[in-house]
Amino acid sequence: MWQRAYLHKLQSDLELWIERGWVTPANAEQILKSAEERPSTRRMPAILAVLGAVLIGFAVMSFVAANWYEIPKLAKLIAIFVAMSAAWLAAIPLERRGHPAFAQAAILIGLGLFGGGIMLIAQIYHIRTDDPGGVLAWCIAALAAAWALPSRPALALGILLSVFWTVFAVQLDEGSPHWAFWIVWLAGAALALRLAWLPGFHLSLLSLILWQAINVDAISNTFAIAPEHIAVFLILEALAIWLAAILFSSRAPRFASAAEAYAIVATFVIFWILQLDPGGTTPEESAALWSLIVLVPVIVVGALAFLCLTRGRIDARHGSAIVSIAVFSLLWLPLQNAAPALIPWLYAALFLALAAWLVSYGTARDSRFAVNFGFVAFGAEVLWLYFETLNTLLDTALFFALGGILLIVGALFMERMRRRLVKLADGGAS
Repeated sequence: MWQRAYLHKLQSDLELWIERGWVTPANAEQILKSAEERPSTRRMPAILAVLGAVLIGFAVMSFVAANWYEIPKLAKLIAIFVAMSAAWLAAIPLERRGHPAFAQAAILIGLGLFGGGIMLIAQIYHIRTDDPGGVLAWCIAALAAAWALPSRPALALGILLSVFWTVFAVQLDEGSPHWAFWIVWLAGAALALRLAWLPGFHLSLLSLILWQAINVDAISNTFAIAPEHIAVFLILEALAIWLAAILFSSRAPRFASAAEAYAIVATFVIFWILQLDPGGTTPEESAALWSLIVLVPVIVVGALAFLCLTRGRIDARHGSAIVSIAVFSLLWLPLQNAAPALIPWLYAALFLALAAWLVSYGTARDSRFAVNFGFVAFGAEVLWLYFETLNTLLDTALFFALGGILLIVGALFMERMRRRLVKLADGGAS
């Protein structure tokens, strides 16, 4: 489905480029023929090779965990490190003979054996197998291989291991956040950009989200900040990423688009949570460092918004809407204490208005994702309000009947509107 849509869009673009004299008809035919080739057949050996390497890595770790006490300790170590060296050395002739996928698989096998060697040493010398130091060593080895060779599978392994490292570290010391993760995260994100590998960049963004989810309790306890304050901070952080993606969209459009998509989702999901019934906060516990902590993202958001507006990266109305999200997020904290009954209604209305604005924003910036997500957010909020407000006011049968009618009619209307706006955005892009 995605391939057909891409080819249809490419064909219309080529016709326009031929008309403008940018591409000759012969070149356009070759471009279209190249795009019609199925990438799955070319990539299948590489995919199978990497999957085979992953299975071998799991086999080694399972073998180590099987308590093979009858083999001498020295023989175990020699077997692991000889196999690891053989895998890495095999990558050299595979790469020279034009088999890069199999060379990458050999590198991944070597890294898997390296992890198995760490587990074996931990088993021999009775070290905890979930010790953060061992996982960190494995992670550093994977990132070093990704940088030196370079190797995208090694980078993916390094990013995944960084998440496991922070999980083990938090479990070992539940009292403080795992700040050292950021050093490894920056290295992984920089490598993803250096290798121009979009999936690696996605992994970096996902690992960032996972770190915050894992460390939220530790951050709250360390700085005596209520979870409500952390939610506001996360909205400001997402807005900063959003604006930074807009600012650098011309230099790295693919990476900026990915970062913008994650920022949009994070902003709207957390902003939606603000409309839930507040439980009240404790200013004496939360306000001590809050003003200093929140000042940094506020300055960053303000500076990025100013740069985007002055450099013409975004229209004033859209920039104002993004800044208004930050303003209403900050206002939520005093409103929570002054007028908690007002919050569900006010922020529900704000969420609907922002979801409708996001559709307009996506249309103006030729962003299919923003258009589609705006409709999803608007529809989800309408459903939430329907179930939250009318469920206690209507008879059960009438409630479900009316809900079914509204769902069908609303879905048809929103789908027609969505297709029209997506078509308009595609037309503007071409």
